[in-house]
Amino acid sequence: MPKALTLGLSLHCAVSFFLVFLGVVRLLLTSPALGLLAGAIGLGLGLGLFRLALPYWAKTGQRRDFVVAESLASACVANYVSFLVVVGFGRKFDLPTDWLPMALGFGSCFGLMPWAVWQLILFWQDKEVSNHGAAVTESRRLLELDAPKDAEDKLKESLLQAEVIFGSQHLHAAQAAIDLARFYAETEQRKQAAAMFQRALKIREKLLGDEDVRVSSALMEWVSADDSLDPNEAIAQMRKALLILEKQLGAYAPPVALAYERVGELQQIQGQFGEAENALRRSFSILKKSESQTHRDQFRVGLKLSRCYLEMGKPNEALEVIQSLEPLTSTQRPLLQLESLMVQMTLYTDLVDQQTSSDKAWAALKLLQRELGPQASEFKSIWEGCLDRLTEPYANPEVKALFSAILGGETFTIKKILGEHNEWVTQQDATGWTLIQWACFFGHERLIETLSSLGASVDDASDEWPPLQIACRWGHRRLISLLATKIASQNQVAAHGWHAVHRCAQNGDIRLMELLTAKDLEVDCINERGDTPLLIAVRNGHYLFTVGMVSRGADINKVNSQSGRTPLHEAAYIGHRAIAECLMLNGSKLDARDRAGLTPAELALQADKESMVKQIQVFAKGHKA
Repeated sequence: MPKALTLGLSLHCAVSFFLVFLGVVRLLLTSPALGLLAGAIGLGLGLGLFRLALPYWAKTGQRRDFVVAESLASACVANYVSFLVVVGFGRKFDLPTDWLPMALGFGSCFGLMPWAVWQLILFWQDKEVSNHGAAVTESRRLLELDAPKDAEDKLKESLLQAEVIFGSQHLHAAQAAIDLARFYAETEQRKQAAAMFQRALKIREKLLGDEDVRVSSALMEWVSADDSLDPNEAIAQMRKALLILEKQLGAYAPPVALAYERVGELQQIQGQFGEAENALRRSFSILKKSESQTHRDQFRVGLKLSRCYLEMGKPNEALEVIQSLEPLTSTQRPLLQLESLMVQMTLYTDLVDQQTSSDKAWAALKLLQRELGPQASEFKSIWEGCLDRLTEPYANPEVKALFSAILGGETFTIKKILGEHNEWVTQQDATGWTLIQWACFFGHERLIETLSSLGASVDDASDEWPPLQIACRWGHRRLISLLATKIASQNQVAAHGWHAVHRCAQNGDIRLMELLTAKDLEVDCINERGDTPLLIAVRNGHYLFTVGMVSRGADINKVNSQSGRTPLHEAAYIGHRAIAECLMLNGSKLDARDRAGLTPAELALQADKESMVKQIQVFAKGHKA
């Protein structure tokens, strides 16, 4: 609210009050009856108009103090009517008008005082809102810098400050509690997150009532975070939030779909598969119709719905849902792709289509081999299920025992088998890998020595995945140290132009980079996709690795030949402020344009990363200055 308007409101309220107050006092001295009557008329008109104005201004959605001030100002309009009544009564007794200048003087003085106090309060409140926004941004940056304790302290301090300035029962204090709760949820401190969400929920319910969207939002986040909540109680609370969302946002709003998804999850936990099916199907239907929603939510809910159908013994319905998700599969993250393949393996087994189920298991194994690594919990079962197909090129059933031993790193068994079948040392399996590549995949450094002594080569870079690069991709540090001394060059180029540094960048562990000790290590090598290691590290949000690459002299303005993007473009697109700051401080070009003609700031705006846009703009202004 502009200062001039607030000053006008304060003067209007104070002057109108003193006009009536001093007039009634003068009238009481002359005629008590008429004075009391005039006072009653003024009080009745003022309270009546205030009661009418308060709900009207509250509907505008403004801050609470603004609503009260505007309602008071509206009520003070009645004071002028009361003033005319007082003047009318006074003329009957020829009252002098010397009280009018006094009323104007008192009104002006008392109007300026509350206005000044109000402006001071608003100043501190606005400053606190701004400081809290900065604290949230700084906490994200600290989290990106792997300093979660500092990030937590920053948000706790901001919450305490909000309670001091606004009071503990204020909407801003509730928002500060929610921001801290979201931090706890992100860092897997679910008990603390649930407590903070519940605290914010109570404040919002008290101030906003049960029908506000902000109440339902806090309610959903609390239920999602509170693992100790009874499932039946959680379902009841989620349904309560769902009713509010449907009433306020409409039946086909994306938040409604996410509420139905959570209800369906809880009902599955309770074994209420029929109700879960209805909830998940409703969620899936809304997301399919919502043009503004990302495909990731639709894909996730579709997988949950298909699992629900499988639990209910409805494979044909599950198949229909899975087939509708196929166009979205290639755009999903590897973990979601793996989950989809696991669902399809179960589905086609239920449909007695073992060949298709086997094909899906094979696709899952290759996804684990290239994207997710041996740490995935599903790896062992998929590996064992694919052994027949994996070992087909060997044309010998005994080789399955060899591959089982490779998984467990059983050196004695492997020596024994290869002593009888030495030709298997260099034989490729159905994926195109040799035994030494799988040994590197699992991180068995003792096994590498054994296979090397039997004739396996650690220096063969004809495949896309040489042994050293496999070790770098999956973070086997001791194995990297071993292989780095055995290969001819740490700059070996694999198929499609991949270097070991590219694989380290994919992993993001800066300590892996330190194990590659070659003085002439190529930090600006380019693969077939046009990516340097720095571009890969930035794209995956690996801050420490980015810093390490910059300190090693990587070209921070190196452009991807296919997309035309610089590392700053990638940082802007994913919204990683700490990486962007590192790049800008070290000379990254702010005006570089990609193939689409976009600067980093324009790309961030297109990706709805407003905080990143502001960061680049602020840096640009400071750089010019």
